[in-house]
Amino acid sequence: MLRRSFLLAAQAIEADHAPLAEKLRRASLHWMRHTHATHVLGGSAELATVGDNLRYASVPTLSNHLHTDDAERAQ
Repeated sequence: MLRRSFLLAAQAIEADHAPLAEKLRRASLHWMRHTHATHVLGGSAELATVGDNLRYASVPTLSNHLHTDDAERAQ
């Protein structure tokens, strides 16, 4: 169902936003988890809380979602 939603959205924006439409065609549940983790970690969420919510086994695995300045702040 989610995959179909991405494909329908891609079709709807293809004419005006072809690069974004292509990203939507390649979207997956893993992509959504990564995007969510990246955004909440870029905000005010704590690393341990995000890791618990996404059921990560270890903080180092979760830290792959941090950008360089976020990674330094988390350490």
